[in-house]
Amino acid sequence: MFQWNSRFDNQLCLAAGCRMTQESVEVRAPVFQGLQIIVALNSKVQAGVNGRLMEVSDAGVYLVLATGLHEGLDRYESHSLQRYVRIGFDAEAAERQGFGLDLIARSGHHCFNDNDLLVLRQGLSATARALATQILVCPYQGPMRDLFLNAKSLELSAAVLQQCLPAAGAQGAGAELSRADVERLWHAREVATAHARSPLSLAELAREAGINERKLTAGFRQLFGMSVFEHLQQHRLEQAYGLLTSGGCSVTQVALEVGYSIAHFSTAFRKRFGIVPSELLR
Repeated sequence: MFQWNSRFDNQLCLAAGCRMTQESVEVRAPVFQGLQIIVALNSKVQAGVNGRLMEVSDAGVYLVLATGLHEGLDRYESHSLQRYVRIGFDAEAAERQGFGLDLIARSGHHCFNDNDLLVLRQGLSATARALATQILVCPYQGPMRDLFLNAKSLELSAAVLQQCLPAAGAQGAGAELSRADVERLWHAREVATAHARSPLSLAELAREAGINERKLTAGFRQLFGMSVFEHLQQHRLEQAYGLLTSGGCSVTQVALEVGYSIAHFSTAFRKRFGIVPSELLR
């Protein structure tokens, strides 16, 4: 069991932990003011703000946007493993980095709203899972430890925020996409991801999403910053990263599992992550 906290010069705060208690535990503390990115790898907890409770009973990513003073409450169940990473940016630091709280709030996917406190939920991608795990098992000590954790915290923040900031930017910058278009494009992305092993054609995907093919291709790139094909490639490589870091699979098995030929897998993986797949098995 461990738990630790760090604060870096760029006004980024990091907390991470792995714990299992013999009895139920209740923790009360003020809510961090600014942006919190909470990656729950294992969690079974009742999280509360200002007396209102929300169940957190599976892995996921939570973005907490708070201004003003709020009382937070976490109730941890007994004999339940908790593994988490929390990254915090104060409001001014977030604005300087280019992801102000208002911009994130416009991205949707809200699961909790209480005056000037908002919680958004995302699924846990393979990339976010891998980066959070790397933070939890940091291999360094001394000054190199802070350097590693700072870099990985920023990388994890980027992986999480890119899921919502493209949508917020498209809706907030006077783009041609209507709210209905944005919803259809998000649906198209979900359908495309679900069929990643046997991709749909653009015509089939457009029909599934209820949008014409031209708007699908142009709108997808505008909203997500990449083509449908690039999104599928990124998704498959993130799956591969997660499988390799979880252990138990060879590089060949992972390549086949995510639908890559052996000849092309290592090249695509190195281009995406900067390392060859076999390095994750050492």
